[in-house]
This record gives sequence, structure tokens and C-alpha cells, in this order.
Amino acid sequence: MDTSETNYASAKAQVSVSKAQISQAEAALRLSEINLRFTKIVSPVDGTVVSRNVDVGQTVAASFQTPTLFNIAQDLTKMQIDTSVAEADIGRILVDQSVEFTVDAYPEITFKGLVSEIRNAPIVVQNVVTYNVVVKVDNRELKLKPGMTANVSVIVSEKKGRYRMQD
Repeated sequence: MDTSETNYASAKAQVSVSKAQISQAEAALRLSEINLRFTKIVSPVDGTVVSRNVDVGQTVAASFQTPTLFNIAQDLTKMQIDTSVAEADIGRILVDQSVEFTVDAYPEITFKGLVSEIRNAPIVVQNVVTYNVVVKVDNRELKLKPGMTANVSVIVSEKKGRYRMQD
């Protein structure tokens, strides 16, 4: 009988503990609902989501730096290529110079662009110095995708004229 009374008291105490845990869970749920009402995630621009860096339900905390949740492309009809040009060739590169390039996805198409910026900060990898050159590209057909590898040729000179064949 003593064992049964002890089991009964223990079970009764466990019911009280379980009720308290339910109350705690309900309080945590109310707090989360209140926090959710204060939460607003907005994009600084309209555009296309290129990548999502968080999973659904993942906790995101901002400390000294705001975390990047999504990468958004504002306008995929205007793209840019960041290309590295060797220091021996950088002297021949000028802003507004014509550029031709191909991408592996469309090897039969030669795309065109213009040099828009020549960055001054050198990039040194294993004693090889290069400079970043930014090329603006029109992508109205939306064939080009972010992250594609481009094989770039900068047009440093052109000759135009008429050639005559001699009899």
C-alpha cells in the first residue's frame, strides 16, 4: 500500500509539473507571436532573388553586422563582368573600350560590352599582379546569369576601311 500511495503522489506531482510546462510553453508561444508582429523583413530594392542564405525557421541574430538573408539582383537586363587584367596589359585598357566575350552556356554567341571602370587596387596572387576591370553588359534577352564565367577580350584597336582587289 505504501508503494501505491507513493506512486500516486509521484504521478500527481508529475501532472502538476506537466501543467506548469504547458503554461511555460504557452507563455513562450505568446512571446514569439508578439515578436513576430514586430518583425518586418523588407528588401531595399525590387528585384529577383538570386540566392537565399537562410533556411525556413532558422534563427537569425544581428550583432555588429547585419546578416545577409538574400542576394537580390535589381535588374538582370543590365549586368556587369568583373574581370582581372594583367599589369602588363592594364595600360592599354580605357573606359568605354569595346569588349567581346563568350560564356560556356552559349559558345556560339559572342556578347558585347563596354569597359565602365578600371580599379586601381592591385590584386596580388603568387606574385602575379592584376587589376579589376568592370565591364557593363546589356542582357535584354536574359541569357546571361549571375555567376557565369566569361571569356573576355578587350578590343584595344580596330582598323576599318575598304580593301580593293587588284586585277
